[in-house]
Amino acid sequence: MDLPSPLQIAAWKRMSLAEKYQLLAATVRNARELKRTGLRLRFPQDSPAQIETKLARVWLHARP
Repeated sequence: MDLPSPLQIAAWKRMSLAEKYQLLAATVRNARELKRTGLRLRFPQDSPAQIETKLARVWLHARP
């Protein structure tokens, strides 16, 4: 894993707390959507509700 560059660290220092929160929230949303897409590909027969249940299990560090 690469460490952040000095430019990235400087950008984070300039960000407000609200901007940092928005960045974190967007990252979490994107991660959940990527996992949801992966679950849909892995379990194409599952209903949307079943996919959401599996996503919740994964997100809570359980096994599907």
